[in-house]
Amino acid sequence: MEQEVRVFAVAYDASCGPCSAFRRAVGALDTGRRLRFVSLEEAEASGMLDSLDAGARYSSFHLVRLAPGAARPEQVWSGADALLPLARLLSPLGAAAWVMGRLPAGARAAAFAYSRLSALHRGCPA
Repeated sequence: MEQEVRVFAVAYDASCGPCSAFRRAVGALDTGRRLRFVSLEEAEASGMLDSLDAGARYSSFHLVRLAPGAARPEQVWSGADALLPLARLLSPLGAAAWVMGRLPAGARAAAFAYSRLSALHRGCPA
């Protein structure tokens, strides 16, 4: 029986320097090449972000789980909520992210880290 392959997309602000640096860092850690990177505009145009409120679509990066051949995404995580699922997909960070996700303070640590990273985005031109 053939195993179904899931594809993940990372939608990010391609016009933001710090966001593009984040994309490059994540791309370097994606040794299994499980991620596809798309701009927020491309993600919105393709319908990947339809499940989000219009105001939330450009407020953070998004991790989108796509099923092959599916018309709509299976799941969308945004901002701090996307950090641990994203890290679990990255071979060098996967085990640590799995453990961190099971600790009570894991989500708080991810939210803190994301708040620091997203502060860099607020300095980007709109």
